[in-house]
Amino acid sequence: MFWPSNSSSNEDLVKNLKRTGVVRSDAVFNAMAKTDRAKYLAQIETPDGGHVGELAAYQDVPHPIGYLQTISAPHMHGHAMELAYAAIKDVRHPRILDVGAGSGYLTACLGRMVEDNGHVFGLEIVPGLVQFAKKNIQTADGDLIDRGVVSVRCHNGWDGLPNEAPFHYIHVGAAAEAPPQALLDQLADGGRMVLPLDEARGGQVKHALLSGDRPVAWVPPTVAKLSTSNDGAVQDEAYQDSPCPIGFNQTISAPHMHAHILELAQVTCADVLKPRVLDVGAGSGYLTAALARLVEQDGGRVFGLELLPALAQSARKNVLNAAPDLIETGVLSLHCYNGWYGLPTEAPFHFIFVGAAVSSPPQALLDQLADGGQLVIPVDDPRGGQALKWRRVSIIDTGCVTLVPHYEA
Repeated sequence: MFWPSNSSSNEDLVKNLKRTGVVRSDAVFNAMAKTDRAKYLAQIETPDGGHVGELAAYQDVPHPIGYLQTISAPHMHGHAMELAYAAIKDVRHPRILDVGAGSGYLTACLGRMVEDNGHVFGLEIVPGLVQFAKKNIQTADGDLIDRGVVSVRCHNGWDGLPNEAPFHYIHVGAAAEAPPQALLDQLADGGRMVLPLDEARGGQVKHALLSGDRPVAWVPPTVAKLSTSNDGAVQDEAYQDSPCPIGFNQTISAPHMHAHILELAQVTCADVLKPRVLDVGAGSGYLTAALARLVEQDGGRVFGLELLPALAQSARKNVLNAAPDLIETGVLSLHCYNGWYGLPTEAPFHFIFVGAAVSSPPQALLDQLADGGQLVIPVDDPRGGQALKWRRVSIIDTGCVTLVPHYEA
């Protein structure tokens, strides 16, 4: 869950997770408070050759960690931790398997939660990330390794770790078409496994909570339902003012952010005949469709760009389901394309929105602005976090916000 203010420390980060309802139990709060996220990002090199600063590490956004992998946003780790606590709170000697250890951060958080009487086994298939995770845990929380609470191994997580089974909780950080049978076989009686499941129809990713053989779908709000309860009851979260995951380490932003962007677009396009709008990072397609509704009466057009093929397909499917007339009338079109290049064949644009943070606005997008047009983009603040800025007519800070960082193609 995102919040519109910055966290300046690990303690602030965890308090924000608690304030927004992601973290609910004292056990999870204490474990995450003891595990400093910044220490697991300190060695990560950013695209400009620098490193992830402490303040950036405490924002609720994912970060690339190399090898085309990411460390998930803190709210995702908070959800995983709460599910873990629900699974092991009544177990005397809990055993946990973390498939896809990555940076080692979640593995260490789980270790802190069970350090008095349990064991956590982290699996990572990429040798470079295995060494990265081990180094991070040894540096930041070395006692967990020294006491045998946590171990990280280079192993194919789809095979599990049968010689250490059964496990009371298994967390899988990579999507699968179906729960791997080997992992199901390694669940203890009453144990639970959480993993993202690719939907067979394409596009959407479900996070499945399995208890025994009974799956419970945890579906992103682009499909209007989200299960957050342990008993499988489905709760409607689509209308809450909070961002939600849509798969592939991406999110749909909170409604207040979309409203803010739409107001900026309205100001820019109000006096323009046939305004042209570019939405870079279409994601679920929701904001792209809302922008199209904004300009359709004035003969405008909106072009949505999405780098990830599965998300581009998902966005198109969502728009066809919810607002097919926008596509049928040509008001809206979606393209699988690197948004950093813009869409020169359809330029110039009167309004360009970019949903990914950058250190500076891409020149290609600036070049595609119409006279008097505006580019709205989250720009990395050197002090940490992102500041939302708009370019060309003026440069104005609208307060610090957290959005998904940009990943190179």
